[in-house]
Amino acid sequence: MIYVLFVLIALFLWPNVLCVIDRIKGTHYSCSTFGWHNGKGLSEKTFDGCSVHSVCSKCDKEVMQDSQGNWF
Repeated sequence: MIYVLFVLIALFLWPNVLCVIDRIKGTHYSCSTFGWHNGKGLSEKTFDGCSVHSVCSKCDKEVMQDSQGNWF
């Protein structure tokens, strides 16, 4: 039972650990694996009347921002 609990905790914590590593190092691993993108600075964002467009600062992919502030 304790092993199952350990495995479940490890599975739930692993994405959070990767997120912290990504914030510190700024690698493009999170972009290619999880789709966690971010936009570049305010000067490089464009608005087309419906959504905000930018380029991911880690993988240089064109991304859009949804209504909750997430980049995809």
